[in-house]
Amino acid sequence: MKFPTTALPRPTDPTAAMPRAAFLARFRRLAGLALLAPGLLPAAESPSRAAPSRPGAAAESTPASRPPVRRIGRVEHVALSDAARALVLQFATAEQGRSATLKGPGVSAAFEAESREATLNGLRLFLGEPVALAGGVLYLSRADFERAVAPVLRPGFGLDPRPAPKVIVLDAGHGGHDPGRVNAPLKINEKTLTLDVARRVRRLLEAQGFKVVLTRESDTFIALPQRAAAANLVRADAFVSIHFNALPQDARTSGVEVYTFPPRGQRSTNSWSPGAKEDAEHHASPVHRVDGWSALLAHTLHGRLVGDLKAPDRGRKLMHLAVLRPLQAPGVLVECGFLSSEAEARRIATPEYRQQLAVALAAGIRDYARAVETARRPPRASTSPSSR
Repeated sequence: MKFPTTALPRPTDPTAAMPRAAFLARFRRLAGLALLAPGLLPAAESPSRAAPSRPGAAAESTPASRPPVRRIGRVEHVALSDAARALVLQFATAEQGRSATLKGPGVSAAFEAESREATLNGLRLFLGEPVALAGGVLYLSRADFERAVAPVLRPGFGLDPRPAPKVIVLDAGHGGHDPGRVNAPLKINEKTLTLDVARRVRRLLEAQGFKVVLTRESDTFIALPQRAAAANLVRADAFVSIHFNALPQDARTSGVEVYTFPPRGQRSTNSWSPGAKEDAEHHASPVHRVDGWSALLAHTLHGRLVGDLKAPDRGRKLMHLAVLRPLQAPGVLVECGFLSSEAEARRIATPEYRQQLAVALAAGIRDYARAVETARRPPRASTSPSSR
């Protein structure tokens, strides 16, 4: 589904109407956690103004080694050749300098002039800004380099270190009076499917030693800011919101999408569509402090869903999602398939395919945890791109 970017209206069921403090107390009990200090809770209900609590979270992550920056129009950019040098990758151009590739052991990226669509390790990535061509040089926006590309090609590059992931929060989308997307002929709805998949992922991750917390355990509606507040409460190391998609009167479109919150000043992917409203947010939100780590989490999940399930790749995209905005931990929203697709919906309706989905999601989270742990290790001496 296209998840709402603002909190939904207050519902009528008793759990949804529960005051914020009571909800968090109930969530704490369900999670089996001891009482945490008040400073760990977001300061307000606002989905864009939660206060940071993690050590070192008071300022946005800044790269430790930055390539030179050039302003083109109103946007800061870095030359792709300089980006390759900073990441110790090989750089090559083609099509008379209108396309470029960055390559290294096990990683690759491809870009085209004046395009927002790139390829990162073989996966579709929608950038926040088009690649610029100026004076015969290809430029990537600084935000895209620092927050979307570098964290995947060189995990941990320029980012504040993260602890080894141990606590994973799974958010089963919708619930209660909100069914999400519905496929009437198959008698399936999104709220039931997301909870089923979340429970399956939990069993897999717990078997691997992770602490896993679900934002909802039953058919209950929970407001979007409360879902993020719950993740902050348990000091989540990663937050994954599970959803299914649909397009009205379109029974053919299928595939997976993975969303992260746009970096400060960037637009949602869909806002670039003709006639769409520009929606960049220029104030800082809590989740901005972990932009790069969210990108890495999105990439590992994206890779597993596309690679393991052979699902059509609809890309890693940006959207101002209220469920992600207040997070103090890396967070993503995954669209696991289309309930409007005749073929894909029939697969999703089967427990066997939902188990495959869960296995792919659990593997993506495990891949992320390994990447974080690898990034925490002292760097080894590297060779320059020219010596390869």
